[in-house]
Amino acid sequence: MLTLSGGVAVFASALLIAVADALIKKTGNSTTFLSATLSPWMLLICILYFIQILLALYIFINKGELALYANIFIVFYSILMVLLGIFAFKEHLTFVQGIGIVLALTGALLLNSGL
Repeated sequence: MLTLSGGVAVFASALLIAVADALIKKTGNSTTFLSATLSPWMLLICILYFIQILLALYIFINKGELALYANIFIVFYSILMVLLGIFAFKEHLTFVQGIGIVLALTGALLLNSGL
């Protein structure tokens, strides 16, 4: 069973990873590999990943059902990354890509429904 604190931890974890991934893309697009690696943004990215690891440990220590949490994490993460791509990077989705996203999210939700 998904607890409120577990759900918040999973959503926060997905949000932190999505923001860190977006920052990596933003940093990598604007500079060379060496300057991106030495960028101050990389420290923030590493901190975000570290906090996400702590949230995963929190779920594990509190005996969360890891399969359930992993599926919910994937749903949150995929939604957040699509939204970040559209709003932060001005990416466009085709109709077929939109259908694919809806089908993938529907499949993840059906896996968690227990039917």
